Amino acid sequence: MPQRDKYDIVKDILEIVYDAKPLFGNQMNQTRLGYEAELTHLQTIKYLRLLVDQDLLDLTNFKPFPSYEITKKGHRCLQLFGELEDELRPSLY
Repeated sequence: MPQRDKYDIVKDILEIVYDAKPLFGNQMNQTRLGYEAELTHLQTIKYLRLLVDQDLLDLTNFKPFPSYEITKKGHRCLQLFGELEDELRPSLY
């Protein structure tokens, strides 16, 4: 996999939480999130703290493990990422 920059990793994490299976109610625990985002444990902790501090994800006390849930601001950020990608994508004539 080619190297990803910070924005790609943030986008990947937000998409993973947003696309969480209904069984989990759009909530994702730290271990599963890190695995699906292909991050090391330290990277996972770093990015999750960043996203919680920026109010893009909420940390919930979902039993038996804490989990992460996307916020309205996180949804908006994903929408903006999508719009930006659409604008940068070359149009075919």
